[in-house]
Amino acid sequence: MPRKPLLIFLLTLFLTVLQVQWAAPADGYADEALSVLSPEVLGAYPGVLLLFLLAVFARRAMPVMRQAAICTALLAVYWLLANYVTFDARVASWSTYSPLEIWAHVLPSSVISVAACAAAWFGLICFILRQGRAKK
Repeated sequence: MPRKPLLIFLLTLFLTVLQVQWAAPADGYADEALSVLSPEVLGAYPGVLLLFLLAVFARRAMPVMRQAAICTALLAVYWLLANYVTFDARVASWSTYSPLEIWAHVLPSSVISVAACAAAWFGLICFILRQGRAKK
């Protein structure tokens, strides 16, 4: 695998794990209940999707900043949905939460982690994509 896609995939995986653990720590939960929703598994999906999108964008000669902005927005939405699913599996499954009540818990706990990780992802992706173009 070439270096640039590998770096992007690993960055996406790392920041997804960090963001999900930051927004919803796994303290006090059984391991068997978390296997399907583990952050490592959740991070692989957007990594593959974003690599595909970046390849399409590069083919269309889209500016680096626009590529990074679109992918960052999609990743932030994915992280919010991952936080929703994680909260639903870990906390809401033990009680009677409506979807609106779940969002009321997830959004405040996700704002800082999603913003920080999205800013890091945006900056690093811009750097990685520009490095790739500078060498050509």
